[in-house]
Amino acid sequence: MKSAAKLLIFASFLLIFIYTFNFSESSAAGKTGCDAYMYVANNSLFEINVFIDNVGVGNVLVGKSKIFKYSVSSDSPKRVKVKAEYSDPDFIDPRSINYVTKTKVECGQTDTIYFGFQK
Repeated sequence: MKSAAKLLIFASFLLIFIYTFNFSESSAAGKTGCDAYMYVANNSLFEINVFIDNVGVGNVLVGKSKIFKYSVSSDSPKRVKVKAEYSDPDFIDPRSINYVTKTKVECGQTDTIYFGFQK
């Protein structure tokens, strides 16, 4: 009985030590929430509103360009969905054009979207 109690106490201390001083981190720990950049150039006759992965990030005036910073939530590269929404005077509701990046974007990378719409 005494040896079983000693073994139980030793095992519990060992588990507490391993749980408390666990130094290993996952591979995504250093890269979670890092930033990437999207360069958007507006070469059309309309002001556009930009959405990156269905999150509104800002607008770009006619003939201007901007760099938008967005967060990449995992360490794996992914294709980014960009939506450019504009107000066309011929329609009541705003119109939109959807883009998907050609390459998979990783942390710290920049990709480019050129928006040009003519009637």
